Amino acid sequence: MTSPINSITNRINLICIAACVVVGVSLSVLFGWYFDIKTLKSLLPDFPEMNPNTAAGFVLTAVGLLCVAKGQGNRYWKTASAICGGLICLLGAITLGIYITGAHSGIETLFAPSSGIVPENELSGRRSPLAAFNFTAIGLSIVMIGGRQFFGKISELLAFLVLTTTYGSLLGHLYKTDLLIRSSDYNTMALHTMGLFFVCGLSLLAANFDSITVKLLTSGGLGGRMAYKLLPTVILIPTVFGWVRLWGQNQGYYDTAFGASLIIFSCVTTICGVVLFFCFAIEKTDQRRKMAESETAEKERLYRDLFDYGQGMICIHDTDGKITSVNPATFLSLGYESESMIGKNLAEFLPLENQPQFAAYLRKIQNEGLADGYLTLVSNDGKNVIWRYHNILVSEPDAEPYVLGHAQDVTALLKAQKQLKNLSLTDELTGLYNRRGFLTLAEQQIRLERHEGTARGLSLMFADMDGLKKINDIHGHEIGSEAIIELSKIFSSVLRSSDLIARWGGDEFVILTIGTQDEDTGLMTDRISGALDEYNAKGEKPYKLACSIGLAPVPLAGNRSFESIIAEADEAMYAEKRRRKAARIDVKESPFVPPVSTLSVLDSPRQSPRA
Repeated sequence: MTSPINSITNRINLICIAACVVVGVSLSVLFGWYFDIKTLKSLLPDFPEMNPNTAAGFVLTAVGLLCVAKGQGNRYWKTASAICGGLICLLGAITLGIYITGAHSGIETLFAPSSGIVPENELSGRRSPLAAFNFTAIGLSIVMIGGRQFFGKISELLAFLVLTTTYGSLLGHLYKTDLLIRSSDYNTMALHTMGLFFVCGLSLLAANFDSITVKLLTSGGLGGRMAYKLLPTVILIPTVFGWVRLWGQNQGYYDTAFGASLIIFSCVTTICGVVLFFCFAIEKTDQRRKMAESETAEKERLYRDLFDYGQGMICIHDTDGKITSVNPATFLSLGYESESMIGKNLAEFLPLENQPQFAAYLRKIQNEGLADGYLTLVSNDGKNVIWRYHNILVSEPDAEPYVLGHAQDVTALLKAQKQLKNLSLTDELTGLYNRRGFLTLAEQQIRLERHEGTARGLSLMFADMDGLKKINDIHGHEIGSEAIIELSKIFSSVLRSSDLIARWGGDEFVILTIGTQDEDTGLMTDRISGALDEYNAKGEKPYKLACSIGLAPVPLAGNRSFESIIAEADEAMYAEKRRRKAARIDVKESPFVPPVSTLSVLDSPRQSPRA
């Protein structure tokens, strides 16, 4: 069960309500005195009446409570509450002094009506001794509220003193014991006087924000809940049973000894039953608490094991990126010690080129609560370690939000993926693109060229190495493979970096030249021919390199497939081979014809593609 005074706002509201109740009742009593309304003065027939001076004291007390409620953080209201408390204490002390010294003062009739309704007696307007004592204690309590911690404790004790004396007066009424409620016929404590003292005492406790009793009752803990339930029981059971015992004795049902035994037996058995009931409740609560603590401890152990032995990166940082906790696997992966990372900003471990992106990451996780992606951290030995992270913003009540991050080291995985991608797109022997890689990139380039404003012209060259079979037969296949590699190097050295070169298969190569016109392709073939001549002139190898090249333009208009263009260039290359073969035959027949170059090129004829 939660107390209704579990917040400052609620407590201030309750104090204001209590002050209004005190003012309303007090003014009603004064109204009853001035207009001689018996009910307003005594509530019930033959019961004591509230003294007009007492009613006026309650009005001043209500003003003091309102000033206390308004005085939270306002020194003017605090000063006003201290003045009210001082006046209340002074008036109560004066009345007590009059009782002690037997002196007479005009204060007894200060608020009494002049119509002669109040009997003309020096005690007729005087408060009862208990009321005067309570007003003195209330005044001192109001003055000390909001002071240092020591004065706050004194104020709490004074409030309890008011409640205690008032409870004693209530017992005097309940058990008809004059010693507790009067010293004469004119200064008894009325029922509504006791009620207002209870209200004022409780209000003083609520207004005292240093009150350990109020903190206990409003804590929401096990002790607070038990006190909240047990206190009313402990107070009411002896009070009610005592009244019942006295009533039965007065009716003659039993004598004093039996009545005393009865009250003791009833109180002991009832209170024991109540205590046992609450003890069972506490035991069940304690068992549930232990089970919850055990489950929590088990979860914490599992989480700690996950944190300590997990191979992924677990990192906790605040919303500014300051690292507060990192698991051992991260230290092991990055090579740092704990003191090298804890307390530092995560951005300090990023490569310089990636640090500007860290601010964007923080904004995203603060706005969206989630962030994932790749994070590159620099290890202690200067290497870049790539992490695939999934981070979440954690917001808990009464705590600063923080970011919980979990990541896996994917450096080796990304490297392997890159290698696999290269293997799937490149030729293992020459390092050039293979057929798949060439077609993928060539089709992308054609789509780009077809886009308006970016066309620069494309040409396709299909090259076939001449004499590879002879090299294999004479020198072996290893040398043949070496010759293919050397030819690929010549192509790469002559052509531009923007051109696409691929080993199509065996001793065949395809080249997609970008940004070329018809005359440009002729220059490229001349450069290839010159490079081949220069290579053969060195004589470093036991073989000569030669190749035949077929050309085919790449039309950007229409829907012609790229495979058909390759087939056209392939056919042109074979036509060139046939022409060169015929030329070699003519050379043999006529020794006066100059030898054929190592490179011959035929512009693509419009022949049907070779199957």
